[in-house]
Amino acid sequence: MKQVWAATAIALAATFSAASAQAAVNIGGMPIMQTAPANGVPLLINGAGVVNMGGKMAAAVYLPQNTTSASSIMTMPGAKSIRLTAMANMSADALAKALEAGVKKGVSAAQYASFKPAMDAFAKQLASVKQIPKGETVELLFEPSNGIVLMGPGAHIIPGTGNAELYQAMLRMLPASVLSNTAIQKQNVS
Repeated sequence: MKQVWAATAIALAATFSAASAQAAVNIGGMPIMQTAPANGVPLLINGAGVVNMGGKMAAAVYLPQNTTSASSIMTMPGAKSIRLTAMANMSADALAKALEAGVKKGVSAAQYASFKPAMDAFAKQLASVKQIPKGETVELLFEPSNGIVLMGPGAHIIPGTGNAELYQAMLRMLPASVLSNTAIQKQNVS
């Protein structure tokens, strides 16, 4: 199993390195990939912007197809990705707390209680990273068959946990321009 995770981490690192050279979008001085792979299926950037998630981060949302409809973003079948790139060295614990606060703010107490085990798993994994270096990306990839896969800097990966409702709560905590931005979407056509 460790070999599988190591191979996955190496493949992801190679993908990120190759794609960084072809970045199509610049957010807050950070190059952001135009497409993101999800098990061999390319996801298109749907929106991006700067967010404060325990530190300034360039955030981007990737979907199987572009849309400006918030309800379509939430219910679109297939994989979805939120990528958060640190704009300066930052604490991974601060990101974990920001994720938890953002999810908690947007859901009922009962919903949050059902999400708590997954949020604790994310916090534990991010705590093992300690620091997210400038330019490093944390990805929250939703795969319908696996749940939410958290991929952090280096080989820090937590297998799928959570569900579509938790991922929707994570999407709702992002500003509208990060969810959907037609100017950014137009770059997918070129």
